Amino acid sequence: MATVTTQGLDRSSLSEKESHALDILVNLPVDKFNTLKQRLELDVPGVVGRTTLDKFIQFCDGKGLDFSANGVSAFKAARKLGDSGVLKGVIGPQTAGIYFDVLMATQAFSSQSRRINQAGLDLIKEFEGYHRGVFQSGPQKGQSVPDGNVTAYFDPVGVATIGFGNIDSVKPSDVDIKVITLQEAEDLLRRDLATAEDAVSELITVPLDDNQFAALVSFTFNLGAGTLEASTLRKLLNDEDYQGAADQILRFVFGGGEALPGLVRRRTAERKLFLSP
Repeated sequence: MATVTTQGLDRSSLSEKESHALDILVNLPVDKFNTLKQRLELDVPGVVGRTTLDKFIQFCDGKGLDFSANGVSAFKAARKLGDSGVLKGVIGPQTAGIYFDVLMATQAFSSQSRRINQAGLDLIKEFEGYHRGVFQSGPQKGQSVPDGNVTAYFDPVGVATIGFGNIDSVKPSDVDIKVITLQEAEDLLRRDLATAEDAVSELITVPLDDNQFAALVSFTFNLGAGTLEASTLRKLLNDEDYQGAADQILRFVFGGGEALPGLVRRRTAERKLFLSP
């Protein structure tokens, strides 16, 4: 199982406050740690370095979280986490998780734009597809685009497209000429997802874990914010019927009056992600 790792930090040189802050970060599940880094606008998921540690401490200081030995003991005692004997002052996964929940509830975090996790991004990438690796016209027709890169192309309805379905960074004259890398394609996809991410954050008023949020972003990115807003799915979810909302996802599989296999697969994958712990 993936764990949070450290980079460029020597525990023996850390202050008491820094050591406790590091204990919180490394004892978080990777998905929660990465959520924290995203909210702090930090890069390199899964890794704690000096910048991450300093910015985390700075933010927590502003929220009145005291990482001294006395502060940690008071935090644990107030939440009945056990703070005597061998557990005194110890920050393990349970305590780290409570610190995370406290931070996520602060206005400075809850008001920031939430972003999709890797599981949701991978799901969208799978269904949007990464096209295409061969020149279809021009002097290089039939040749592969080098190094796993892709070129612009016309989609089935004649719209100039590149990467994972991006259409606003290309024009018809770019087809079989403009080439981008996989990383550039993913960056475009993340940018394109922002509207769906913001829509889910605005329209859903109950708490969502990272997989639930990601599944709804995929759903909204594919079908539009208007569909989510008008849906029974949204009503049930905002009434805290999570299972009922998950089942509603499977209703959105029709095109031209019939169920489309591609949409059936996508909705099934989104429902599975929504229900994943």
